[in-house]
Amino acid sequence: MRKSRKSDYIIMALICVLTLNIGNLIIRFYISSKDPNYLKGNNFSTFISTVNTVAKAFKIDGFLQKTINSLFPVAEVLNPNLDDLNDNEEDMGEFNEVDENHYDYTNDIIIESLDEYESLIIIKDSDGVNRVENIPEPLMLDKVKVDRSKPYILIYHTHATESYLLAKKDNYRSSDKRYNMINIGSIISTVLEANGHKVEHVETYHDLPSYNQSYARSYNTIVKKREESDNLKILLDIHRDAIAENSPNIESIKKKSKIEIDGKEVATFSLVVGPDSPNFDRVLSFAKYIKAVSDTLYPNLCTGIIIKPAGRYNQHISDYSALVEVGYNFNTLEEAKEGAKLVAEVLALAINSILDE
Repeated sequence: MRKSRKSDYIIMALICVLTLNIGNLIIRFYISSKDPNYLKGNNFSTFISTVNTVAKAFKIDGFLQKTINSLFPVAEVLNPNLDDLNDNEEDMGEFNEVDENHYDYTNDIIIESLDEYESLIIIKDSDGVNRVENIPEPLMLDKVKVDRSKPYILIYHTHATESYLLAKKDNYRSSDKRYNMINIGSIISTVLEANGHKVEHVETYHDLPSYNQSYARSYNTIVKKREESDNLKILLDIHRDAIAENSPNIESIKKKSKIEIDGKEVATFSLVVGPDSPNFDRVLSFAKYIKAVSDTLYPNLCTGIIIKPAGRYNQHISDYSALVEVGYNFNTLEEAKEGAKLVAEVLALAINSILDE
């Protein structure tokens, strides 16, 4: 009885603290719905995480979470999975979130041309469907065995709110999935499915309520999804690239940000590889194979493979991981959507070629 009363007092105290902060929280939530970047760096996650830690210490965290979500639905919307964030603090430290407006691109290594796949040929069959002929085996990468009757491709978005020219100037982020990466991921998923692949598309906003630690959040999603199905072997993190308007090389980047294919202007794409994964060579090989297929099918659609100075980008989880950047912040949404269709065609061919029969 004494323990129960003690817990009741703690719950009441915590709810009082939450009540004092709820007005401020609602205002923040409203503003973030207009501008998701507003919450970047705010103290909301830290505050809730502290409350959660105290509650767990008294073994009332489950009850408290239900109480908070019942009394204050906004907290459930903004609150990330606190158990995941607390349990994976070590993982968070491995990810350096990049401020796209202040990132120094001079240390990136960019692979623009490949010699490994000169003999790769893509032809159209009698039905007009693209297929790969004379396939060289991807270097440092074995073919992958999957159950083709259920999803084996996982599409997700570490930075789901990334958007295009339609977004507010100097922000280029939106929580409306019609304008952000969830839309682009849906297009890629649809085209992959139409080409016979099985896909699971996760629409979680890993960069809300804040941009910080979004890679840790997407890591948690990947791990959980793979625990649910070990058939999810191919991991595609779909982003868009960005460069600040005052960047000295803005004009050269703009020139290669789109090309014309079949009379349409389409956003180009690139692939990003983190150097710190223990399976770096195999992840890079997968990226090279995707680029080789793209170069053969749609020359200049893939602008290159970008090797960052540091980071893993969750690519250590699978050798068949790819971080795909579809367009830039100054591409239009229509250019990005058209580009996504072609990127999906490229991925469909590349993935089909590495699946074990």
